[in-house]
Amino acid sequence: MYKNSIKLLPQSVANRIAAGEVIERPASMLKELLENAIDSGATNIDVNSMEGGTKLLAIEDNGSGINFDELPLSLTHHATSKISSLNDLDAISTLGFRGEALASISDVSHIEIISKTKDSTSGGKIVSHGGKIIEHTPHAYVNGTKITVKNLFYNLPARFKFLKTNSREFFLLKEVFEASALANHNISMSIKNADRMVSSYKKVSCIRERVLDYLGLSPSNDNLIEVEITKETFSVYLLCSDTSVMQATRKNNFLFLNGRPIENRGIAYSIKNAYTGVIPREKYPYYFAYITINYEKVDVNVHPSKKEVRIKNEREISGSIYNAIRREFEKMNKLVTVDLNSDIENNHHFNVTNDYNSFFSQSNYGNNESESFINRVNSDFNSEASILNDYNKESIELNINPNLNEQVSNFGASTRALGQVFSSYILAERMDEMYIIDQHAAYERLNYERIYKTIVNKKLEYEKLLIPLELEYRDYEIDILIDGKENLNSIGIYFEMNSKTSIIIEDIPLYLPKTTKIDFIIKDIFDNYISKDSTDSLERLIKSTCNTIACKYSPKAGDRLSIGDMQKLIYLLESENILTSCPHGRPFILRISKNYLDNKFLR
Repeated sequence: MYKNSIKLLPQSVANRIAAGEVIERPASMLKELLENAIDSGATNIDVNSMEGGTKLLAIEDNGSGINFDELPLSLTHHATSKISSLNDLDAISTLGFRGEALASISDVSHIEIISKTKDSTSGGKIVSHGGKIIEHTPHAYVNGTKITVKNLFYNLPARFKFLKTNSREFFLLKEVFEASALANHNISMSIKNADRMVSSYKKVSCIRERVLDYLGLSPSNDNLIEVEITKETFSVYLLCSDTSVMQATRKNNFLFLNGRPIENRGIAYSIKNAYTGVIPREKYPYYFAYITINYEKVDVNVHPSKKEVRIKNEREISGSIYNAIRREFEKMNKLVTVDLNSDIENNHHFNVTNDYNSFFSQSNYGNNESESFINRVNSDFNSEASILNDYNKESIELNINPNLNEQVSNFGASTRALGQVFSSYILAERMDEMYIIDQHAAYERLNYERIYKTIVNKKLEYEKLLIPLELEYRDYEIDILIDGKENLNSIGIYFEMNSKTSIIIEDIPLYLPKTTKIDFIIKDIFDNYISKDSTDSLERLIKSTCNTIACKYSPKAGDRLSIGDMQKLIYLLESENILTSCPHGRPFILRISKNYLDNKFLR
């Protein structure tokens, strides 16, 4: 067996490995540079990029600047002005603190830093290629710092080839920039793409103004709910949408902790769950949550990205936010019944009871639309098929086997729909067995399979819209759609640019539900394509599209079905040989035998 001896890695190799942990792509580089600019006390920050930040990423601020003599030290690993001892790690009050960002960027790019402090008579310039300093000279400059990074990963081709398209990389840059702008309303910020202005924010007096600027809203049509929570160890300022505003993705969901954009599943779950019963469960609200907490109760030194943080009293914060939102809905009379006996402040398991029939009759996905889709899906089946027996109201014997994993055999040919319980589950019988079918999961799986086969087998047919559909997007989102046009054409969606910020669609594939809300369906597909990184996989796009349509436009729990519709569903499940689970993996048929019931009733 061949065995190498252990060797110490050359410093240049070790530095590149370390740089790969901090700088994954242009967006992570921008995050680090923005954090440094904010920590410097800047009140104005300007960003410019070319080719998604891979060719060039420049950031200029009017902060405190770097002394000429300290410029070489700024490109040295673990050199920082923000902490000086081990104790400082227990209460980190700055965004950056590790002293890795500039050194890591320097290791994998060509970097130039020009800076001047307020107390200096002149500034300085330093240039480094691949971690090697090639210039350090005096340079005239105004107060502040300008950092220009070129040719990212030029010496790390393995990392460069895994980057996405330029439009996708700029989309990710824009996400980082927007999050930083939302976290710092007291700083003027702008971002350009190839010297073309994309977004610009002026310094404002309060968070709400910055959020409204981001959403493109004015105070006159502001529909955000304002929630303020003050506790002994933390406070929360939350802006969230009312029940009239919802979205298909988590696009406008933001969490900030002590001015730092973070991801936290527990807190995000508590906010989403607070909307249970007031918006459809597959939709998401807007929210902007600003949490302030004692620095000692937060550990940001978990991962180089600093997005993952540990919060000591996370459950208390989650519960307080949940209850505060629910109280706002109660004031608005949006809730039917709410049970908070589960002690939400100490438990993530929420118990909310709602009148689902009332909810679905008020929602955008009510019974009329569901029945229309049922008829559409089943229109190609013969209504005189022998399986559509008349409903027999005589007394019945229930037959079931509670094994969820056992295959249901000979299902459908002589299986009879009996009725519906809780407007959610279909009861059916066959010989000495009874079946309980989750109607939404069953329809979802059926529709998923039928749409998937249509797309994959390229049996696409089209219908011309009477009025062409126009959809508006931001220019960089249009770029992503244009880049993915071939994949989107493959799923039957054709569009043309109408302007720099809009596209137009004249024909739609017949597999889409026939509904007046066709613009919402197409937008759901496009939004998922833009926000989820599906540009590199046609298969992923097909599955995402099938999931989106099958889940959102199949009959829901709470929709009433006729006996004919139930019987058709049973027949279709058998004919398509779909007897296992929904696209999400949930089982949707429960079988119980007569023997099982006889034993339970001591017969």
